[in-house]
Amino acid sequence: MLNVKNIHFIGLGGIGISALAFWALNDGATVSGSDVSDSALLEDLRGQGATIFIGHKAENIGKGVELVIYTEAIDFKTNPEYLKAKELGVPVLSYFQALGKISEGKKTIAVTGSHGKTTTTAMLGLGLIAAGLDPTVIVGSKVREFGNRNIRLGKSDLLVVEACEYRRDFLTLKPFGMAALNLDLDHLDYYKDEKDYVSAFASLADKIHTDGFLVINGDDKNATTVAKHCKGKTVKVGMGDAKKSDIKLQVMGEFNQLNALQALKVAELLDADLGKFKKALHDFRGTWRRMELKGEFQGAKVYDDYGHHPTEISATLKALKSAHPDKKLICIFQPHQYSRTYQLLDQFKTAFGSADWVIIPNIYAARDSDEDKRKIDAERLVKFIGEHHKNVTWGKDFETTYGLLKKQVTGNDVVVTMGAGNITELSDRLTNL
Repeated sequence: MLNVKNIHFIGLGGIGISALAFWALNDGATVSGSDVSDSALLEDLRGQGATIFIGHKAENIGKGVELVIYTEAIDFKTNPEYLKAKELGVPVLSYFQALGKISEGKKTIAVTGSHGKTTTTAMLGLGLIAAGLDPTVIVGSKVREFGNRNIRLGKSDLLVVEACEYRRDFLTLKPFGMAALNLDLDHLDYYKDEKDYVSAFASLADKIHTDGFLVINGDDKNATTVAKHCKGKTVKVGMGDAKKSDIKLQVMGEFNQLNALQALKVAELLDADLGKFKKALHDFRGTWRRMELKGEFQGAKVYDDYGHHPTEISATLKALKSAHPDKKLICIFQPHQYSRTYQLLDQFKTAFGSADWVIIPNIYAARDSDEDKRKIDAERLVKFIGEHHKNVTWGKDFETTYGLLKKQVTGNDVVVTMGAGNITELSDRLTNL
């Protein structure tokens, strides 16, 4: 991988970075890396032979390191390992820069969109494996069929990758094919407006050659705009097509029917065995933190979900309520980023209609300025949501939220924890994991 044999990873516990580390280890490279805290992913990498450092220090860049790959979550001005690598003249690449170089030698399929990328990438990857195409697959979550890792290494030239639009990072990729699931404005700490956001996807579609393809959600006006930039074949499918298809799934939600159909269309364009592909779709039971059933708490089923955009929240709650119509649905939503919460406030107000009780713990800060934090807080968000929902509670910290649940949850309830921060810690506690 990348023609080097000694690689150091900064932020090794990250879901993307760790995938490249597993790949490098499989190729026989010497791998070291650091992160601020230990995790199951790091323990797995340690077991595979990686040298792991907890905490970022300049001395972690050992002698012989030929390349440093870093997560963009670091502060380039202060991270001692990044600065040390620069001082030593060691080449440095971001996760997506590294992935982009790898994709140059692969037949790369980029799964893009504001919502559903992880699930669809896993569906597509597992289906292509079942169909015998033997792809390498990189997913933004742990997949049980990959041994609870986020990567599956194949021997063909096919690379299926979940492609993130933040900071236009996915433009490092060289796609043969692309799926555009949906385009709802997000990452407002980077993109100026919806036009700017859509332009990033259009730029990626523009990189597809005439022998390549684009599969889009035909119900999404922004995806339709992006399709105009593809020089290859374009296939459009919508929810109406999904409802008429013969795809059978175990995972919940109408939106997953459309995700599955888009994955199937990609498989068809790759000449995969569609019978085997459909069976893999049926057998698929979801990924980590995507409507994941974690266990039970006081007789109530507890789900955990990564959803943090209003569109995702609304669709997930609707799916859970549909699956458990006779249960009281309790949603504990941890807002992710003060800036996102404030800028999408009108959408958050109406996103929780399917929940019977909404609890909002304090906002999880990420890349937020002091000015962002002055504009909104969890207590004010509760008041805004309360304009449209009769049962909303400020959860404050996790201890307070846990106390609220301890007092009121029964076997007649279903509980879901949601958010992109550390809310999964609460679901772990509820289910004694």
